[in-house]
Amino acid sequence: MVTVASDVQQVIDVHPAGTRFCVTAGTHRLQTPLAPKRGDALIGQLGAVLNGSVVLTGWRKNGKVWSTRGFLPPTPNTHGECTASAPLCTYAQDVFFDKRRLARVDSRSAVTPGTMYADYRTDTITIGNDPRSHLVEQAVAPGLIQATVDGVTVANLVIEEAANEAQVGAIESRDVFGSGRNGSGWRILHNDVRLNHGAGIGFAGASTVADNFIHDQGQLGFGASGKGSVVTNNEISFNGSAGYSSLWEAGGSKSWLTKDETLTHNYVHDNMGPGLWDDGGNIDTTYKYNLIEDNWGAGIQHEISYDATIENNEISGNGFRLHQGWAWDAGIQIQSSGGIKLIEIAHNVVVHNYNGITLLDSGYRANDRPRPYGPHILENVWVHNNTIAVFAGEITGAVEDHDDPAVFTSNHNRFDSNTYYVGSLTSPHFSWENTDMGWIPWSGYGNDPHGRAELATARDLNRIIADAAALYW
Repeated sequence: MVTVASDVQQVIDVHPAGTRFCVTAGTHRLQTPLAPKRGDALIGQLGAVLNGSVVLTGWRKNGKVWSTRGFLPPTPNTHGECTASAPLCTYAQDVFFDKRRLARVDSRSAVTPGTMYADYRTDTITIGNDPRSHLVEQAVAPGLIQATVDGVTVANLVIEEAANEAQVGAIESRDVFGSGRNGSGWRILHNDVRLNHGAGIGFAGASTVADNFIHDQGQLGFGASGKGSVVTNNEISFNGSAGYSSLWEAGGSKSWLTKDETLTHNYVHDNMGPGLWDDGGNIDTTYKYNLIEDNWGAGIQHEISYDATIENNEISGNGFRLHQGWAWDAGIQIQSSGGIKLIEIAHNVVVHNYNGITLLDSGYRANDRPRPYGPHILENVWVHNNTIAVFAGEITGAVEDHDDPAVFTSNHNRFDSNTYYVGSLTSPHFSWENTDMGWIPWSGYGNDPHGRAELATARDLNRIIADAAALYW
């Protein structure tokens, strides 16, 4: 048993590897990450919280703002790239007012209700809300559970308010500490992972991440690497709230150098970047039966990677908050990726995203990108038997931007047997050979010889989704 009064790390240290620890209900405040041993299990009772913040007290009012001494490092880490609207996103010491992250401003004079200013030189926190009778906390712990041993279980816990930098998880089993190895075979189950600054979870090969609520991280819901991991039955939402650039890395997830990663039955929505994102040397990735809605970027983005199966997903409303133009921010976006054998996209419902299903060859052929299975060329992509609804300026098809006609001729990229719902058969809802076009020219290039296009309006969206989902799911 690990009680709120316990020194949790000390309890772990005095027990042998493979111990099951029952974390009792209540808030266990940590200032450094827990380091479990190989095979340990940290299992929470109902209401058990691992919290990476300290409570701020001793407030003094000065005009319309309140200030107190903080727990700020003299030289904060500033890793990552921010959007223009949130230039201070890399500072990880968030302040929470009744469990709501306050927006960071760059001077004391700019503080208003709902915002905070952290003066690292004087170690002072200033907020614009009256702190009396409220819980005000500042994140301090650079993580909550971090180790590179194998076989750790983390279950039934609230994991919250860590001051972890970008690309590091509040729960982290990957080598971000210079140890030279990753921890594999972790089981991360039934947790509420929330309000951490960087990523919620970072995990390596053969891990299972299931039945978690992963939400409101500052940068990323989860990051993955290694072989054989399974991500299933999670809700992944509202991640990216600190203002990191999604063109750098922010949103629902990002996977790097994975093999045989499986992502199924996840509800991925309202993330401030792509929903599910593979970027860099991934092969044999499976995305099935995911519900992906209203993410700022692409619903599924498979980038500079290899073989994948993308089937039976329901994808709608994605890409409208970034809208970078061209063929970006699609419901399903294959970017400079090719199947050694095949990238198969089938039986998905892709309705009213910024673009439909797009294949982009946008470079990345230089050797500075991971190429474990060969160059990153758009090839061997088979898009078939999907239901795709595109309206307004949305397109489905293939594009390239470095004069390589093989993308359209000899690279075996093909569309067939898809059903399209369009506002007009002559409107340019399709793209081939870098030209947007209507249904007849699209068919004239040999695309969708067994497909069909039907007229519809935006009012038909719910019916289209329901009918197609009933067929494919």
